[in-house]
Amino acid sequence: MSPTSSTRATYTTTLLLLAGLGLTLHAAWRDQLTHALAGVVLTMIALTAIILTTLKRWITSTTAERADLADAQRAAHTEHDRYLAARADLEAEQVRFTRDMAAQRRQLVETLKVERQAMQDEFARLTGELSADATAIALSWIQGNKLCPPERQRDNLIRFPKQTEEQAPAPQGQSERAREHGVVRP
Repeated sequence: MSPTSSTRATYTTTLLLLAGLGLTLHAAWRDQLTHALAGVVLTMIALTAIILTTLKRWITSTTAERADLADAQRAAHTEHDRYLAARADLEAEQVRFTRDMAAQRRQLVETLKVERQAMQDEFARLTGELSADATAIALSWIQGNKLCPPERQRDNLIRFPKQTEEQAPAPQGQSERAREHGVVRP
């Protein structure tokens, strides 16, 4: 198993920290100021490296975000599955509704045909009854002399109601006098 760069950095900083602490303690025991100062510097460098590594891990750590992302992906996948199921249910419902509407339309067309035929038969029956009644009434009027055909006139003369014999029109052989503005001329 090969260590990752982060593991190697942790090993290196731990080793550096231990070396710095060891050098500082050894120099303090032997009373060597330069070696103690070098040990303190090594310890500070190791602590700085540890702090920086920890900060880097804390800043670049995506485990919580990955867990949140995985949860969100699962939720989205579940929602997508529910959406697809609802869409399939809706399409099935639309197909059923369309099929029901077509069947109902066919049934209504058949009902309307039957009703139209019944109405036409009723109309024909009523028309026949009215025609028979009208014919019977006309026949009874003719037989009772209440209805006589109009007599044909022989001439087209207009008769005035108060016309007397003297004012009767002249026979065809005589000519009438011309009358203009109330003046009579021979």
